[in-house]
Amino acid sequence: MKGHKDLKITKGKISILLGLVCFGVAAWIIAHNHEEDVAAGESAQVLLEEVETMITNIPVDEPEGEMKAVDVDGKSFIGIIEIPSIDIKLPIQAEWSQVDAKTAPCRYKGSVYTNDLIVAGHNYQRHFGNLNQLVSGDTIIVTDVDGRQYYYQVTYTETIGTYDVDKMDEGDWDFTVFTCTIGGANRVTVRCEYVKTVTPGSAESVIQDIENAISEDSEKK
Repeated sequence: MKGHKDLKITKGKISILLGLVCFGVAAWIIAHNHEEDVAAGESAQVLLEEVETMITNIPVDEPEGEMKAVDVDGKSFIGIIEIPSIDIKLPIQAEWSQVDAKTAPCRYKGSVYTNDLIVAGHNYQRHFGNLNQLVSGDTIIVTDVDGRQYYYQVTYTETIGTYDVDKMDEGDWDFTVFTCTIGGANRVTVRCEYVKTVTPGSAESVIQDIENAISEDSEKK
């Protein structure tokens, strides 16, 4: 009987120990992911500020084909993506890679000039982690390096399997943005329609600048 009791006690201790180990690993993963998320947000913000200073706001040629790019810290950027409804403003890298996406969203393929741009980003909370909160009618703005702002309206959100690569550019969508779900099994994919282009120096651009200045002044007060 004593041997059976000792065995039960030993098994109980092992179970407790395993539970503590699992809890410790889970806590470490959560802490690591949080640190990675914060670091990704901070690095993207630094790059955003650099890219913003390099936007000319003096468009010369009629845009077509490949989008121009500017280089910052050895990386190329084609512009900025802004999603007001989820408080996101991030630089867009010219080429996609898993490694680069940890720094900032990347162009997956296409161009705003040909109405087929697709942008991919990590599901960090400070990147595209809240894409699933977008609803039809929300606005997304892409600014190219010449300062032209391309406005899009969210019309459709779908979930695509990670390996269903061909489905990403199915359909005649003007703009698409996507990110992986937690665990990476699927991709939250937001489809948009083109609304308008605001060119630097145009009447609409000037009015918009005035409205932004008034809004910023109100927030400070």
